[in-house]
Amino acid sequence: MEKVSLNRQEIEALFSDNVSFSNIDISRFSMVFLAQVLQMDANQVINTHQMMDEVRCLEGLGPQTRTKRAAPFNREPLKGLMKTHFTDASFILKNIGIHMGLENGNGKRLSKLVQEAFDQNTSGVIDDQFIGHISNGMSFGALNERSKGQKLTGEWIVFQEHEGKNYYLTLAAHDEGDENIYKRVCNCYELDYPFLRNNA
Repeated sequence: MEKVSLNRQEIEALFSDNVSFSNIDISRFSMVFLAQVLQMDANQVINTHQMMDEVRCLEGLGPQTRTKRAAPFNREPLKGLMKTHFTDASFILKNIGIHMGLENGNGKRLSKLVQEAFDQNTSGVIDDQFIGHISNGMSFGALNERSKGQKLTGEWIVFQEHEGKNYYLTLAAHDEGDENIYKRVCNCYELDYPFLRNNA
C-alpha cells in the first residue's frame, strides 16, 4: 500500500462526511486515532461504524452498547487514562472462549452445558438434540449471555477526560503491551494535545 502524508486539516476533511462522526467534535480525536480508523476502514479490519457506536455512547449521542463500561487504567504508565471496549464480528470467538472458560481454564459454564445436554437426552446416544443443545449454548447462548450482561469484549478505545470532555487518543489491543500504547499516547500529546500531558 502506498504511504500518504496528510496534515490535520486534510485528515479532518476526510471525516467531515463520515456519518459515524456526525455531530461529534472531530478536533477531540487525535491524528493517531483518525489515522488508525482510516487504515482499519481501508483494509476492512473491523467495522469502524460499529466501533464508533462506543464513542457515540460516551458522547451521549447513541444508545448504551453491550460492551463493558468505560473504566480507568489502574497501572502505570497508563494510569490516569480511560478505556472503553469496542467489539466486532472478528471478536466472536474470543467472547465465546472467555464466556465458556476456554481462555482461563475455568470451564464451569462448559461443564454445566454438557451436563444439561446429558440431562435432557432421552435417546441414550449422542444425537442431533444433544449436539444442538451444546452447539447453541456455545454460540448464540454464550453471546446472548455476555451481551445481556454488557460484557462483550474486543479491543480498546483509549481516551482522556479534560474539562468535561473526552479526547480520543488511540485504538489499542489488549496484548500489545502498555508501554507501546503509552508511546502512541505520548505521540498524541506531542502532535495534538500538549495540554493533556500533565492531566493524565
